[in-house]
Amino acid sequence: MLGSPAYTQGAPNIPAAGPSRVIQNDTTARALLKPDAEGSLVYHGATSIFNSDLLSTSESYPSPTQSLYAESNFDHVMDHFGIKLEDDTVFKALQQFFRWQYPHFMFVYREAFLRDHFGERKGCKYWSSALLLSICALGLLMSETEGERNLSEQFFQAAESIVMVSGLSRPSIPTVQSFLCLAFFEIGRGNVSKGWAFSGIAFRMAQDLGFQSDPMNWLPHDSTIVSSEDIEIRRRIYWGSYISDKLISLVLGRSVQLAFDSAEVDLLEFITDGPGMEYWRPVGFGDDPEELRVLSNIPYLKEQIRLYRIVEKMMTTVFSPRTPRTQTDVFTRQTLLDNLNLELLQWRDALPAFAKWNKWSTGVIITPAVATLQ
Repeated sequence: MLGSPAYTQGAPNIPAAGPSRVIQNDTTARALLKPDAEGSLVYHGATSIFNSDLLSTSESYPSPTQSLYAESNFDHVMDHFGIKLEDDTVFKALQQFFRWQYPHFMFVYREAFLRDHFGERKGCKYWSSALLLSICALGLLMSETEGERNLSEQFFQAAESIVMVSGLSRPSIPTVQSFLCLAFFEIGRGNVSKGWAFSGIAFRMAQDLGFQSDPMNWLPHDSTIVSSEDIEIRRRIYWGSYISDKLISLVLGRSVQLAFDSAEVDLLEFITDGPGMEYWRPVGFGDDPEELRVLSNIPYLKEQIRLYRIVEKMMTTVFSPRTPRTQTDVFTRQTLLDNLNLELLQWRDALPAFAKWNKWSTGVIITPAVATLQ
């Protein structure tokens, strides 16, 4: 998987295919990740003025490996809100999130997050106190007791306090995930404008970190990408964000922010659940050890990607704010609508057996991973 990176330094090879290919290669070659004033590696495309040698000041910036994922001590914030990380409430909230909600939040890489959470929690790439609190705020909403559900507000406020102070000036993977979790929390309780703003911050920050380009392209520049898991995590974050963007746009009737054609990220590898995941698997996955070796959330995620590509077309054409002005425009929109209906039917018919649509009877537990496709 860690083969030769697609990114090449120096002058690009000039193919015989024509000028369009030359322009594409040159554009790719001039996209860079550079450290900002806080030491975070941020994306600069071909037209960025910060790609100019005249404006290069990166030597005075701190090393990204030293400061990118550094996190201040926010124990005082949690003390203020009466939250203790070792409490059973945190464990239960995490379990509820990954058991019931995780298929809707695949931009969080479960194994890496839990490994960091149950580790030393120092210098983590995939865990932060804000992300933990954001996830707990969502997970507590699934609690069977009203008292625990009411605690979700405390966790939300604590997460928001931390991420608004530290997250905006230092973009990172956990910060992207935190803002997106908080966005869904706010939209879910009717604070649409705030949730829309939080999701916008998350998507912009993901682009700021260069997630719209496949992580293989950044191997020469980003020393934090050291394994195939690091590559897969970044792909997962992009595609999870892509799906979330379409879902939020569809629910709110607003324009999409992450266009499929504006990114070049490989699809996800099929990775089975790792060891120790039996307590964290979504409802509907059996506890048979044999199943652990073959089952994964990735096939469901790939079907979501296929579905939301159609949703993107729908939101940018049929439901575009631009109204038909001529009879030709009306016929064109009708043709687009017919084509979208056909694509949706083809998508549904092509669903694998494990993800087929179903009519559940009363009392049957709906598998969350399948429900994401209904």
